[in-house]
Order: sequence, then structure tokens, then C-alpha cells
Amino acid sequence: MGIRAKLVLCLLAVLFPLISVSLFAMSLFDRQLAERTDAALTNSLHLEAARINDMLNDYAQEARSLAAGPHVKDFVTASNAYNLAKMTNGNTDEIPVVGGSDSFAIVNQEAEWPLQQLALALKRKALIIGSSVVELRLTDSQGMILGESLGFSWMPADPGLVKRSARTVKTLFGDAFENDNDERRLGIVTPIISNDGEVVGSLMMETRLAPIIELVSKHEGMGYSSEAHIAQKTINGHAQFITPLRFDRDAAFNKIVPQSEELPINRAFHALETQVLLAKDYRGVESVIAMETLPDTGWGLVVKIDQAEAYEPVIELRRVLFITAIASVAFVVACYLFCLVPIARRLQRTSRAAQTIMNGDLATRTHDKTNDEIGHLARTIDKLSHDLETDQKIRSEVEARLRHQALHDELTGLLNRKHANSLIEKLNTDNNQHHSVMFLDLNGFKDVNDLYGHSVGDEVLVDVANRLTNEICEGMTLARWGGDEFVIILPDTGEVEATEFALALHNSFDAPITTSQGEHSISCSIGLATSSDSKSLEEVLTEADIQMYEQKKRQQRERSTGTIARKTVERALYEDRVEVWHQPIVTFKRPGNYELTGCETMVRIKSRDGGIILPEDFMAETSTSSQCIKLDHRILTKALHSLTRWVTSGIVKDDFLLSLKMTEQTLNDPGFSSVLAELLETSNVSPRQLMLELPGETSVLVERQMELRALGVRMSVTRMGSEHSGPNGADYVAKIDRKWLADRRVAKHIVAISNELDQKLIVNGVETREQMAELHSIGVSCFQGTLIDRPRRSIDFISNWGQSSITALGDQLGQNLALRLAG
Repeated sequence: MGIRAKLVLCLLAVLFPLISVSLFAMSLFDRQLAERTDAALTNSLHLEAARINDMLNDYAQEARSLAAGPHVKDFVTASNAYNLAKMTNGNTDEIPVVGGSDSFAIVNQEAEWPLQQLALALKRKALIIGSSVVELRLTDSQGMILGESLGFSWMPADPGLVKRSARTVKTLFGDAFENDNDERRLGIVTPIISNDGEVVGSLMMETRLAPIIELVSKHEGMGYSSEAHIAQKTINGHAQFITPLRFDRDAAFNKIVPQSEELPINRAFHALETQVLLAKDYRGVESVIAMETLPDTGWGLVVKIDQAEAYEPVIELRRVLFITAIASVAFVVACYLFCLVPIARRLQRTSRAAQTIMNGDLATRTHDKTNDEIGHLARTIDKLSHDLETDQKIRSEVEARLRHQALHDELTGLLNRKHANSLIEKLNTDNNQHHSVMFLDLNGFKDVNDLYGHSVGDEVLVDVANRLTNEICEGMTLARWGGDEFVIILPDTGEVEATEFALALHNSFDAPITTSQGEHSISCSIGLATSSDSKSLEEVLTEADIQMYEQKKRQQRERSTGTIARKTVERALYEDRVEVWHQPIVTFKRPGNYELTGCETMVRIKSRDGGIILPEDFMAETSTSSQCIKLDHRILTKALHSLTRWVTSGIVKDDFLLSLKMTEQTLNDPGFSSVLAELLETSNVSPRQLMLELPGETSVLVERQMELRALGVRMSVTRMGSEHSGPNGADYVAKIDRKWLADRRVAKHIVAISNELDQKLIVNGVETREQMAELHSIGVSCFQGTLIDRPRRSIDFISNWGQSSITALGDQLGQNLALRLAG
């Protein structure tokens, strides 16, 4: 083992395990301590909030109890009526007399405070029952004072509090305050409601704040820095403490925190849910703080503890880690003095020898015979003079390779666009000769890239580059312009010769290109232009580019999309991107009520980028190929699998009808009935739940229809009475587009024929409420169309229309459909 390996191993053996374990332990301990501290503060905050809310609820209950007294309701109602009558018409003769019973004197309505004796009686009652209410005031609906206890002094900070209480008919808490006697009170307003249920006045009360302050102050016993405190929001948005602070006993109603400071006590007014954070408290000390807004009063409740106390257990662990770090540093220094310094001296001698060799003195030797890494390095330097010559040769080769890479395309090995442009600029200065330029673009290359990926596209580009290289004559320049575009520069070549050469290039694409994914038919579009005395080579370059794109557009218009569509379906089948979508079929049960009785299954292909390819983009090109049978089998398998899950889970009824449209090739396939029988056998559904739609414009052999009928499946016809409509009977369903029933006279006959043939009639294409009403009037009861719902994926369809229990599904569907019709 060498010196370097020994040193590295020794240092890592000491430092790495020690530091790793220490850091891991510290991180784990910090995280657990932080989680426990947060949980403890959260629980403590919840407990304090619950206690305060219980006390506030008691206050509110006492207030409502006092306001609900019979004398309070009757006296305030009468006084309110008296004042209103006096303000409106001045006729107060019919107002009943207030007082004169139950030790209450007759009230003088003209007195300044007519219900003063009632206010004093309420205060005595509060004292007798031990209520927290100490002072109170009675007001009528206009806010006029009817009576108050002699010590009442509360003026609500929110001037609209009394009106809001009367408007909402709720007991509301006002602000906490200190009166002239330094007594801390909490204001409460509760509406006075007459026997007729009208708000006739308000009862304003001052309750003791001391019980709440004492409750919050008890939290200080949890630690030397732990405390809980409450603040209320002032009119200008500042935070005013209403409880003493542990480190500022005079803070209550004296300490205000401006809104701009954004301390936790300010943020507590907006904490609708419990929040725990690390922040500075009112002293500027880093603390762990839990805060919450008390909903009844809007107060901000804060429970906190200093971070120094919360994380005190970590300090000792950090001290141990610090001592360990010092010891580790001392060890490293010792290793440096006794190991690395001697090594450094030897390296310095070797470095001086190397410097001498670099200055040209190749005779210098290190004479270090030690059998370790430094000795090996010294002996290596002795060979430096010989290796320098070899290095120069290798460097020249590398530079040549880099120059080649700068002028050539990495994938095809052809010259790149930069080289082609430099050559064009050079030829452009030659006014004595005419030169030609060709632009060549590949047709069908994008389809290969989209269907098989860029790796196969790269194979195509390499093959095309090789073919073009074989066609290039001496003096010509072939370069890759970019993507699937190539440029060919023909110096001293006229238009006739260039045109003949372009034809030869076209012929080189006759044979298909073979890649790892099979053969691909690729053609090319060529734009050709030749310079002249009045046309520079730069103008020729632009002209050739335009001609190439015009030729490409013509070929794209002439090129059939059938091959692309078939490849799209083939790739989708291989990558399982074929999806089945469903559109509901509903049946009229009674006026205003419809029931989900089936659905039509439709095919969609999911593109690689997540989009959806509709059937009209691929079915016409694949319906005559063998792919249509594979596609139909895939659709049938997926649809039966979905129906099995729905029936097994109870999402649809056992007689739910699944309609499928099969192509003529599939239905006439002799093996289709066997495939269908096997699928039905493995499915947990009845064959009567499957309906195959016969193509309207094609014929299905009678023997094939008989085979399918023998399996028990239903079939549907799209044109009643046509030669392709098939036999009659319950095994056949008439599935007719709404447009065939546009003529009401014809429509009535079609419905009658359907009933006579014992065929179920389903009308699709229903789009408006008027169309459904018209079809109802002629006896149609089964519908399908965008009025009911558009086609959806299986999961979306069953989420909208299915349920685990079929009970009341008709009513639910009726409601949903009614909403759609109304819209």
C-alpha cells in the first residue's frame, strides 16, 4: 500500500465515521426535539384556547339570560314603542304604562333614563347569581340610553358594534379596556328581543376580565421563559396586549405593537388555524411560538418559549462535538507534520527537476530510487524528454481531429452548414463561372420520427447520407444543412447538367431504407438554381430553398395519408394506447324521470403527447385492412372488461346494455364468433347485455348473424326496412339517427313498425330539449345524444352515471338530465 493510500485511509478512518455519526445524531436529536416542542406548544395553545372560549361562552350565556328576562323585554319594548311614536306622530296615548308591579315603580317615559330602576335591578340580579357582569346599560333600537348602572363607562372602540349586534341578532364581544378605577373589563353587547321576535334594544355589559387574565397567567409555570398572552386589535390595526407579560408585568393595556413590525402577536390576528413558527418575540428574543385567533373576540392568543430553553438539551451535545472536532484537527496537524512534510520535501525536489526539463535540459535526473508513489513519479520524469516528442505528435493528431469535427456533421460525417456557407462565399467571388446549388429535403422522415422515435430517424439520416455520397461526383460538395435537409454545391456546372444530376438523386431513393424497425419508403424534394451574370450565388441559394419547399408542398398534397393512419393504428395497438369511451343511453320512465339503461362504446387513440385521435382520422384508412379486426378485438376486450367490473361492483344493473359498432371485416370473419364466445365465457356478464351494431351501408352474411344470435347477443340495425337491416325480432334493436325521424309522418310509421316487429327503438343524435319533446310525442322512449352527455372515458363515464347501489338511479338521472335540459 502506498503512502497516499495510507494517509487517506488513516484520516478517513478517524474523521469520516466520527463526523458522520455526530452530524446524524445531532440532526436526529434536533428534529425530534423540534417536533416535540411544536407538539407541546400546540397542545398547550389548544388547551388555553378551549378554556378561554369556555369562559367567553359562559359570559355570552349570562348576557343572553339577563337580556331575556320578562321585565327587560316588556319594559324595553314599551319604551321603544313610546320613543318611536313620539318621533313619528307624537301620539303616545295608546302606549301601555310601564312598571307599577313587582316592586317596579311606574316609569316616567319623559325621564332622561326611564328604565334606570330596571338597569339597577339587573345589576343586583347579576350580583346575587354570582354573574361576571359588573356594570350594564339598556338602550332602545335607536341607540338611546334607557338606563345604566352608575359605574358603567364602556364606550365600544367599534362604533358599529351595537348596530351589528342588533342586525345579526347575535351576542357580540367588544373590546377589553381599563376604567377610571384601573379595573379591567370586557364589553359585551346582546340584542333584546320582544315577544314578537323583533329587536327592540340592546343590553351593553361590562364583565370582569380578571378571570381570563388569571387563566392565561397560570401558563407561566411551565418553564423559566414560557408564557401565554393575549392581544386585541386596535382600530388602526395595531396589537394591544390585554394580559400582563412575564417579562413586562405592566404591559396590559399599556404596550402596543405597531402593525408594521409584523411580530407574531400581529400575525396572530389572522391565524384562523394553529400556526407554529420560529420568530422573535416582543423582547426581540428568538422563540418557538404557537399562535391562534380566538374567533368570538378576534383576539390573538400566543403561547411561546425561548429557543434557548427549548433547545437546551442540544447545547451539551454540541459541546462534545466541538471537543471532538478540536481533537480531530489536532490529529490532522500531527499527520501533516510527521507524514506530509517529508513527502512535500521529496515532491519539491522532483518538481525542480521537472521544471529544469521543461526549460529544455533533458539531461536532468531526480536520482530518487524510493519504492513508493513519489519514487515512481521521479522515475517517470526521467522519461519526460522522450515522451515530449510523442506528446507533440499526439497533439497534432488531436488538433486535426478537432478541425475535422468543426467542419463535419457528427451524425452523418458529411460537411456541415458552416463549411457549406464558407464555400458558397468563396465561389460567390468568382464572376467568371456559373455555379449551381441544390437543396434536398426528405419526404416521410417526420412520420418515421413520430412513429418509431429519433433513434430510427438517425438511422434513416445515416443511410441517406451514404446514398448521396455514392452519387456525388468529383468536385461537388455535399453537406448536411440541418435536420433532414441537405445541400449540394456544383461548381462550374450549368442548369442542364445540374438537372440531370437531380434526376439521378431522385432515383437513388427508389429502394426503401432498412432500419432496426423495418423498411421505410423515403423520397426527397429538390430545389435547384444556377447563378448567372445578374444573379449571385447567395440569391441562388435562396431561390433553391424556395423551389425545394414548393416541391415539398406539392408532394405533401399528393401523398396519401392512408399509410400514416395505418401506422398510427399499428403503433397504438403495439403500445396499448387504444381507449374505449362511452356515451349513455337513457330510457323514459315517467314524466321528469329517466333511467340509465345502457351506453354506446366508441374507440379513441391516445397520441404520444397525450392528445386524442378521433375515429374519423384513422377508421376510413384501416377499415379495409387486417388491422381493423385487431382493433375491433381490442375494443371488444376492453369494453367487456369494463362491463364485468361495473356489474360485479353493482355500479350498473344486470340488464345494462353495452352497444358496440364492429366493422364489416370483423363481423364476416369466420373466427369472430369463437373469439366472442370465449370472451363472454370469461366475463361475468350476460350475452344479452352485449349489442353489436350492424354497418348500415354494408352487408353481413346471414350465416354470421345466425352464429352471433346463437351466442345470445343482440344486434342493432341503423335503417329499418333496408336490405341490410337483418331479420326481425327481439334479438334485433333498431338504432336510428334522429334525422331519419325529421318527418313526423314517417317517424310515426317507423315507431309503429318497430313495435310491430317487437324491436327496441333507440334514437341517437338528440341534441336539444325540443327534439326530445318531439320524439316523446310520437312514442319514442329510449335516447342517446349530446343533450344527455358527450362521450367520456370509462372512469369519467361511470363517475357521472354509475353508483354502487342502483336504488333511485332513475330519480338521480332525472335530476341531472333536467339540469342539462334547463341549461
